[in-house]
Amino acid sequence: MSDRVELKKEFQIERMILFTDAVFAIAITLLIIEIKAPEIHKNMVFTEMVDQLLNLIPKFIGFIISFFVVAIYWRSHHRMFSFIKDYDDKLIWLNFFFLFSIILMPFSSAYYSDNTTYSLPFWFYSLNVALTGFLNYRMLTYIIKHKGRISDGFDDLKTRQLARWRTLIVPAIFLLGIFIDLILPKEHSMNMLSRFTPMLIWPAIALLNRFFGRVNDLEYHEKPKAKHRK
Repeated sequence: MSDRVELKKEFQIERMILFTDAVFAIAITLLIIEIKAPEIHKNMVFTEMVDQLLNLIPKFIGFIISFFVVAIYWRSHHRMFSFIKDYDDKLIWLNFFFLFSIILMPFSSAYYSDNTTYSLPFWFYSLNVALTGFLNYRMLTYIIKHKGRISDGFDDLKTRQLARWRTLIVPAIFLLGIFIDLILPKEHSMNMLSRFTPMLIWPAIALLNRFFGRVNDLEYHEKPKAKHRK
Protein backbone atom coordinates (compact mmCIF):
# COMPACT_ATOMS: atom_id res chain seq x y z
CA MET A 1 0.00 0.00 0.00
CA SER A 2 2.86 2.37 0.89
CA ASP A 3 4.45 1.79 -2.53
CA ARG A 4 1.21 2.90 -4.22
CA VAL A 5 1.12 6.04 -2.06
CA GLU A 6 4.74 6.85 -2.93
CA LEU A 7 4.11 6.34 -6.65
CA LYS A 8 1.02 8.56 -6.52
CA LYS A 9 3.01 11.23 -4.65
CA GLU A 10 5.82 11.11 -7.24
CA PHE A 11 3.25 11.34 -10.04
CA GLN A 12 1.62 14.44 -8.49
CA ILE A 13 5.01 16.15 -8.03
CA GLU A 14 5.87 15.28 -11.62
CA ARG A 15 2.59 16.87 -12.78
CA MET A 16 3.50 20.08 -10.95
CA ILE A 17 6.95 20.14 -12.57
CA LEU A 18 5.59 19.38 -16.07
CA PHE A 19 2.96 22.11 -15.73
CA THR A 20 5.65 24.56 -14.62
CA ASP A 21 7.87 23.60 -17.56
CA ALA A 22 4.96 24.17 -19.94
CA VAL A 23 4.36 27.67 -18.56
CA PHE A 24 8.06 28.50 -18.91
CA ALA A 25 8.05 27.20 -22.50
CA ILE A 26 5.01 29.33 -23.39
CA ALA A 27 6.46 32.45 -21.74
CA ILE A 28 9.85 32.13 -23.41
CA THR A 29 8.18 31.56 -26.80
CA LEU A 30 5.89 34.56 -26.40
CA LEU A 31 8.96 36.77 -25.91
CA ILE A 32 9.96 36.41 -29.57
CA ILE A 33 6.37 36.44 -30.87
CA GLU A 34 6.11 40.02 -29.56
CA ILE A 35 8.74 41.08 -32.13
CA LYS A 36 6.94 41.53 -35.44
CA ALA A 37 8.94 40.92 -38.60
CA PRO A 38 9.15 44.10 -40.74
CA GLU A 39 7.19 44.18 -43.98
CA ILE A 40 9.17 44.64 -47.19
CA HIS A 41 7.27 46.70 -49.71
CA LYS A 42 7.72 46.77 -53.46
CA ASN A 43 10.56 49.02 -54.68
CA MET A 44 12.01 49.24 -51.16
CA VAL A 45 15.78 49.79 -51.32
CA PHE A 46 18.38 47.87 -49.29
CA THR A 47 19.14 50.75 -46.91
CA GLU A 48 15.47 51.03 -45.98
CA MET A 49 15.40 47.33 -45.15
CA VAL A 50 18.49 47.77 -42.96
CA ASP A 51 16.80 50.70 -41.20
CA GLN A 52 13.81 48.48 -40.46
CA LEU A 53 16.07 45.94 -38.76
CA LEU A 54 18.01 48.63 -36.89
CA ASN A 55 14.74 49.96 -35.50
CA LEU A 56 14.15 46.51 -33.97
CA ILE A 57 17.43 46.55 -32.00
CA PRO A 58 15.80 47.78 -28.72
CA LYS A 59 13.22 44.99 -29.00
CA PHE A 60 15.90 42.37 -29.60
CA ILE A 61 17.92 43.64 -26.65
CA GLY A 62 14.80 43.38 -24.48
CA PHE A 63 14.16 39.88 -25.84
CA ILE A 64 17.72 38.69 -25.14
CA ILE A 65 17.70 40.04 -21.58
CA SER A 66 14.26 38.57 -20.85
CA PHE A 67 15.19 35.24 -22.46
CA PHE A 68 18.18 34.79 -20.17
CA VAL A 69 16.30 36.07 -17.11
CA VAL A 70 13.57 33.48 -17.71
CA ALA A 71 16.28 30.87 -18.32
CA ILE A 72 17.89 31.74 -14.96
CA TYR A 73 14.56 31.36 -13.18
CA TRP A 74 13.85 28.03 -14.91
CA ARG A 75 17.28 26.75 -13.86
CA SER A 76 16.65 27.93 -10.31
CA HIS A 77 13.26 26.18 -10.24
CA HIS A 78 14.81 23.02 -11.70
CA ARG A 79 17.44 22.97 -8.97
CA MET A 80 14.94 23.79 -6.23
CA PHE A 81 12.54 21.02 -7.15
CA SER A 82 15.32 18.44 -7.26
CA PHE A 83 15.08 18.62 -3.43
CA ILE A 84 11.31 18.05 -3.34
CA LYS A 85 10.05 14.72 -2.04
CA ASP A 86 6.51 15.75 -1.02
CA TYR A 87 4.12 18.65 -1.51
CA ASP A 88 1.28 20.50 0.18
CA ASP A 89 -1.27 23.15 -0.80
CA LYS A 90 0.99 26.01 0.20
CA LEU A 91 3.82 24.83 -2.06
CA ILE A 92 1.36 24.47 -4.94
CA TRP A 93 0.07 28.02 -4.48
CA LEU A 94 3.55 29.47 -4.05
CA ASN A 95 4.44 27.82 -7.35
CA PHE A 96 1.30 29.28 -9.00
CA PHE A 97 2.11 32.82 -7.83
CA PHE A 98 5.66 32.38 -9.12
CA LEU A 99 4.33 31.25 -12.51
CA PHE A 100 1.97 34.22 -12.62
CA SER A 101 4.95 36.57 -12.60
CA ILE A 102 6.72 34.47 -15.26
CA ILE A 103 3.78 34.51 -17.68
CA LEU A 104 3.50 38.30 -17.20
CA MET A 105 7.06 38.79 -18.45
CA PRO A 106 6.36 38.73 -22.23
CA PHE A 107 3.93 41.62 -21.76
CA SER A 108 6.20 43.69 -19.49
CA SER A 109 9.18 42.98 -21.77
CA ALA A 110 7.27 44.14 -24.88
CA TYR A 111 5.93 47.20 -23.03
CA TYR A 112 9.45 48.21 -22.04
CA SER A 113 11.08 47.34 -25.41
CA ASP A 114 8.58 49.57 -27.24
CA ASN A 115 9.19 52.49 -24.86
CA THR A 116 12.82 52.28 -23.71
CA THR A 117 13.27 56.02 -23.16
CA TYR A 118 10.39 56.28 -20.67
CA SER A 119 10.70 55.49 -16.98
CA LEU A 120 7.33 53.87 -16.29
CA PRO A 121 7.74 50.95 -18.77
CA PHE A 122 11.25 50.36 -17.38
CA TRP A 123 9.95 50.37 -13.80
CA PHE A 124 7.07 48.05 -14.71
CA TYR A 125 9.41 45.55 -16.35
CA SER A 126 11.98 45.74 -13.54
CA LEU A 127 9.31 45.29 -10.87
CA ASN A 128 7.96 42.27 -12.76
CA VAL A 129 11.42 40.65 -12.71
CA ALA A 130 11.93 41.63 -9.06
CA LEU A 131 8.53 40.19 -8.10
CA THR A 132 9.48 36.93 -9.80
CA GLY A 133 12.71 36.85 -7.82
CA PHE A 134 11.04 37.50 -4.48
CA LEU A 135 8.37 34.85 -5.14
CA ASN A 136 11.14 32.45 -6.08
CA TYR A 137 12.91 33.34 -2.82
CA ARG A 138 9.69 32.80 -0.85
CA MET A 139 9.28 29.34 -2.35
CA LEU A 140 12.92 28.49 -1.62
CA THR A 141 12.66 29.56 2.03
CA TYR A 142 9.51 27.47 2.41
CA ILE A 143 11.26 24.41 0.98
CA ILE A 144 14.29 24.93 3.24
CA LYS A 145 12.13 25.55 6.31
CA HIS A 146 10.28 22.28 5.79
CA LYS A 147 13.27 20.12 4.88
CA GLY A 148 12.67 16.62 6.08
CA ARG A 149 8.92 16.91 5.45
CA ILE A 150 8.64 18.11 1.84
CA SER A 151 12.32 18.23 0.88
CA ASP A 152 15.67 16.53 1.37
CA GLY A 153 19.09 18.19 1.43
CA PHE A 154 20.03 21.78 2.34
CA ASP A 155 21.80 20.32 5.37
CA ASP A 156 24.83 22.60 5.08
CA LEU A 157 24.53 26.25 6.21
CA LYS A 158 26.72 27.60 3.39
CA THR A 159 24.60 25.79 0.79
CA ARG A 160 21.45 27.39 2.21
CA GLN A 161 23.13 30.81 2.24
CA LEU A 162 24.31 30.46 -1.37
CA ALA A 163 20.84 29.35 -2.49
CA ARG A 164 19.23 32.36 -0.81
CA TRP A 165 21.77 34.90 -2.10
CA ARG A 166 21.60 33.56 -5.66
CA THR A 167 17.80 33.81 -5.55
CA LEU A 168 17.93 37.44 -4.39
CA ILE A 169 20.68 38.71 -6.72
CA VAL A 170 18.47 39.13 -9.83
CA PRO A 171 15.65 41.13 -8.16
CA ALA A 172 18.24 43.22 -6.29
CA ILE A 173 19.97 44.20 -9.54
CA PHE A 174 16.71 45.17 -11.27
CA LEU A 175 15.68 47.23 -8.24
CA LEU A 176 19.09 48.91 -8.43
CA GLY A 177 18.20 49.92 -12.01
CA ILE A 178 14.99 51.58 -10.78
CA PHE A 179 16.94 53.35 -8.02
CA ILE A 180 19.50 54.74 -10.51
CA ASP A 181 16.67 55.88 -12.80
CA LEU A 182 14.97 57.66 -9.88
CA ILE A 183 17.97 59.51 -8.47
CA LEU A 184 19.53 60.70 -11.74
CA PRO A 185 17.84 63.47 -13.74
CA LYS A 186 16.20 62.24 -16.93
CA GLU A 187 18.34 64.55 -19.07
CA HIS A 188 21.57 63.27 -17.45
CA SER A 189 23.57 61.00 -19.78
CA MET A 190 24.38 58.65 -16.86
CA ASN A 191 20.65 57.98 -16.43
CA MET A 192 20.80 55.40 -19.24
CA LEU A 193 23.13 53.29 -17.05
CA SER A 194 19.97 52.10 -15.31
CA ARG A 195 19.02 50.22 -18.47
CA PHE A 196 22.28 48.24 -18.40
CA THR A 197 22.15 47.04 -14.79
CA PRO A 198 21.00 43.52 -15.87
CA MET A 199 24.55 43.01 -17.22
CA LEU A 200 25.66 42.83 -13.57
CA ILE A 201 23.74 39.58 -13.00
CA TRP A 202 26.39 37.21 -14.33
CA PRO A 203 29.43 38.81 -12.62
CA ALA A 204 27.45 38.92 -9.35
CA ILE A 205 26.53 35.22 -9.60
CA ALA A 206 30.15 34.35 -10.45
CA LEU A 207 31.35 36.25 -7.34
CA LEU A 208 28.81 34.45 -5.14
CA ASN A 209 29.87 31.07 -6.51
CA ARG A 210 33.53 31.95 -5.90
CA PHE A 211 32.84 33.11 -2.34
CA PHE A 212 30.67 30.16 -1.27
CA GLY A 213 32.17 27.53 -3.59
CA ARG A 214 29.24 25.13 -3.27
CA VAL A 215 27.44 25.36 -6.61
CA ASN A 216 27.21 21.56 -6.98
CA ASP A 217 25.28 21.39 -3.70
CA LEU A 218 22.46 23.54 -5.15
CA GLU A 219 21.08 20.47 -6.89
CA TYR A 220 20.10 17.47 -4.82
CA HIS A 221 22.25 14.39 -5.12
CA GLU A 222 21.35 11.41 -3.01
CA LYS A 223 24.19 10.51 -0.73
CA PRO A 224 25.61 7.04 -1.34
CA LYS A 225 24.73 4.57 1.36
CA ALA A 226 27.58 3.64 3.63
CA LYS A 227 28.93 0.17 3.06
CA HIS A 228 28.72 -2.11 6.06
CA ARG A 229 31.89 -3.85 6.99
CA LYS A 230 31.66 -7.56 7.23
